[in-house]
Amino acid sequence: MTKPSYGKWVWNKETGWMQSTFAVAATLEQRYKYALSLIVEQKYVDAVKEFEAIIKTDPDSEHAEASQINIGWAYFLNGDYKRAMKAYEGAFQKFSGTKRTKEILEKMYQVGIIQMDTDEDAAIEILEKVIQKQQLGPLAPEAQVKIADCYFKKNQFEEAIDAYEKFMENYPKNEWIPYIQYQIPLSKVCHEKKQERNYGLLISAKEGFEEYIVSNPNGVNVEDAKKMIEDIRILEAEREFDIGEFYIRRKKPSAAVMYFEYVMNRYPNTIWAEKANERIEFLRMIEAVK
Repeated sequence: MTKPSYGKWVWNKETGWMQSTFAVAATLEQRYKYALSLIVEQKYVDAVKEFEAIIKTDPDSEHAEASQINIGWAYFLNGDYKRAMKAYEGAFQKFSGTKRTKEILEKMYQVGIIQMDTDEDAAIEILEKVIQKQQLGPLAPEAQVKIADCYFKKNQFEEAIDAYEKFMENYPKNEWIPYIQYQIPLSKVCHEKKQERNYGLLISAKEGFEEYIVSNPNGVNVEDAKKMIEDIRILEAEREFDIGEFYIRRKKPSAAVMYFEYVMNRYPNTIWAEKANERIEFLRMIEAVK
């Protein structure tokens, strides 16, 4: 017995009336274009529902893959970054290895970048996932830089230093190296200020800035690096001057003069050299030293 058929609809005793395969395919194309038009019209919630319906209709179709990605895009445009990321992760899990893998990772990276302005912790988590999913991919170095920048922005300078140094280790020939070479000593200086005079960090930071200048004589941060080196010299001079003051309090003027003279010779043209000279003159005036 021939199955009843009315145009694009056919009868099935198990499912009842249903559209023919050809009709469904044509309808999926039309529905997909309609869903895209909803995004253009900024009707993001409606677009998500339409994309989800397309996936449910034929989960293995090319339109299903594109729809899953566009669900994430609709959420992203609507400012719902958590759901956007969830949609992209779902797309990566189901369609990893397809021609759209690169596109999915780029979308995930975009979510991480925009989160840097409002939620650094969320940005770090997302960017780490981008690296984990394709450690040798083109986005991995960029993501590692941004992770380090997030820590720097959060004033978590130890974590920032670790993240920048990890970049140096994993991507030694990357175009971001000059930037990293500057950021590492800068992070050390910022951490030193937070720690209230960690002298070892100051020395390490100064060496880092000097290395940056040697490696990048025409770099965009050369003048800033020179200024940072001079600022560190002043802090070093202050430290040596304070040691001299310590010996004065301990009534050991000869030892104090040794440090004051060191400041004058090692750090000339600084306020601490002037102060050191004044201290020596005072000690000589009261005949504490010759």
